[in-house]
Amino acid sequence: MAVSTRRILHGAITDITNNINLEDELHCDTFSHAFIEGGGHDTRRPSLVRNNPFASTAVLNRLNDQGSILSKFLLATDEKGCDDRDGKPSCWSRLKACFASPGSMDSMDACWCSLMLEPMESRSVRVIMLGEAYALFGALFLNCTWILYEYGSVKGYGDTDEDALVNHVFEAVMALAIMCNTFLALNGMTLWVLSILQSESSQQWVFTVRGMLSLCLNLVTITVVLDFIGMVLAVYSNLSPRWPETIICFVVAAILHISWNRTLGDILVTSMPLEFYHTPLAHKLSTNPASVLTKKGRQKLQTDARARAEELKQRAYQRRGAIDPNQTQQAAFGDEGRQYPCVGIGSLLRGAASRLGKSEHDVTSYEARLAEDWIEEVSQLRGMSVDFLARYMPWALANEVHGSLMGGGSGEAQS
Repeated sequence: MAVSTRRILHGAITDITNNINLEDELHCDTFSHAFIEGGGHDTRRPSLVRNNPFASTAVLNRLNDQGSILSKFLLATDEKGCDDRDGKPSCWSRLKACFASPGSMDSMDACWCSLMLEPMESRSVRVIMLGEAYALFGALFLNCTWILYEYGSVKGYGDTDEDALVNHVFEAVMALAIMCNTFLALNGMTLWVLSILQSESSQQWVFTVRGMLSLCLNLVTITVVLDFIGMVLAVYSNLSPRWPETIICFVVAAILHISWNRTLGDILVTSMPLEFYHTPLAHKLSTNPASVLTKKGRQKLQTDARARAEELKQRAYQRRGAIDPNQTQQAAFGDEGRQYPCVGIGSLLRGAASRLGKSEHDVTSYEARLAEDWIEEVSQLRGMSVDFLARYMPWALANEVHGSLMGGGSGEAQS
């Protein structure tokens, strides 16, 4: 009886395994197959967006929309900064006008727009890492906040005869720091979990969670500022009236904070000038005031921001194998040899194949056929009909390539 039962179970397990392996082969899923067989197989999670025919169109549609957040981020709109035409401008409006950044979004959401321009496979992983980083930083930094609270609180190591006003202010500041720190960890954990569930299946996930990302960034900034204020108050409570030691600690704390803030500001202005350009005025003044208060700094920031905007825009089109329609229209009146400086024929073909749902198809043979006739630049394809391109590649791919060259929809509609 036991032998028969074992044989039945073994046969059932074998049938289930064979069925799963067959389904894996039909759906090109190597994860389940490797998990069942064990051993040294590649058990990485397959990407959900690898064969998604719409993975390359969502960002391109937003780039072509002049009212979208990406167009504003890339300084493609005609906005000219602050302009108060209804009545007298407020004092804050006049102050902002003195340091106006034409076309600036004045929002922390701009920090994540460059991530929106990345391919879906890349941004789905990075947003998970961002949630993980915020959650871990919030949880670990809470220990630092609590140690600082115990150090400066009269209920911890403080003296009973210390200044009551200073102690009350310290208690309030550290209470706010603990709350911000706790909710930073909570928001980071929420972003982490939701991104694991949705980032690979939602094309606009970064756009959807940009508010939570900005909230986490603001909570980090507020927590650091509150902890610094609490540190100063804690030093004063514990060291005063021993003024030499107190003054030395104040100076060291100020040097550390200013050096960190200045280094951070230099990094942002150098490596992320466009993102920094779009941040609110208060953030610019607190991080890198020279880029706002001086005319030379404002001009340099605006020039670097526009250069980075053009770089990000061309990279976004290049990675998707598409042509910037605005560049195409401008190039029609200029030098034809410089129409497509950033996109190669291979990238153009791969992007067109991806939009047709054939991202796994090898297009190098079509590129080689074009190269045999000395067609090695995208600019050489301009003006060619769909039927002519179909001599080198399938007709559907030729139609999509023609549509990309025309800067619009399908080539058939453009013919």
